Amino acid sequence: MSNAKNSYSTLSDDVLAELSKDGDNQAFNELVLRYLGKISYVARKYSARGYDHKDFVQEGLLGLFHAARTYRSDSAGSFGSYAMLVAERRFISIIRRQSAQRSVPETAIVDIDSLDSELADTAKTPEEELMLSEQLRQVYSRLRETLSKREFAVLGLYIDGLSYSRIAERLEISPKAVDNALQRVRRKVGSFDMS
Repeated sequence: MSNAKNSYSTLSDDVLAELSKDGDNQAFNELVLRYLGKISYVARKYSARGYDHKDFVQEGLLGLFHAARTYRSDSAGSFGSYAMLVAERRFISIIRRQSAQRSVPETAIVDIDSLDSELADTAKTPEEELMLSEQLRQVYSRLRETLSKREFAVLGLYIDGLSYSRIAERLEISPKAVDNALQRVRRKVGSFDMS
């Protein structure tokens, strides 16, 4: 498996999930790269008042982390289907919590962090949440260090769910330049060693 570890981009999602479950940060980083666009796209369908699109993307990434930790390769479905199902359930939980808060009088709302329904929905531990938060912070920091300003800007807009043509308009570059920048991002991120 050491040869496979040198080229994470060639591994299947199932293998990456297994490696991630065993604590391989680089395998999880590769899953983030593969699913960030999909999560961002699906998150757009679940926009709720009071929540930014990025809040949903972050919840989706937490769902991806949970999916990587709990996926069983002997199950009938693919990892991709499972990961997106977990992410969508997290989006629905956000909306349900917001709807419940609207239907309860303001004076009756009590903030009880220890009883957060999110933990029950995904059965993730505070340690896993802290670990994911730290991994995402490390990925963000490495991206800032490694990518050029243009590459980082293109990646940020891509994560926000913009199409190549919209990114090109916003940055006043050609769609081909957007594609080239994202290709460079993939190459650079593929060489990350976050362990």
